Amino acid sequence: MKRAHIIFFGDVTGTGYRFFIKQKAIELGLKGYCKINHHNQIELEIEGKTNSIDEFLKFVEKGVSLQAASNSFTVEIYDDLKGYNTMRSDIV
Repeated sequence: MKRAHIIFFGDVTGTGYRFFIKQKAIELGLKGYCKINHHNQIELEIEGKTNSIDEFLKFVEKGVSLQAASNSFTVEIYDDLKGYNTMRSDIV
């Protein structure tokens, strides 16, 4: 089990990032949150099985949304878990 903290920056608003991120995380059984932070970046924290985190990272490396002009992000991986129960987002 691992936890990943990811910040997407650049062209991320109005591109469907949060929708696609939440859908992929749920598909992989990951828990955590996805929201716009105070820097107008998409902040994501997910935790779950290591292979699911790895698959999710491959997904974001390919590009989350075809509508985005850029695919810039940072990733930090942690061994400690926070115990999220669901995948929350600041969208529906």
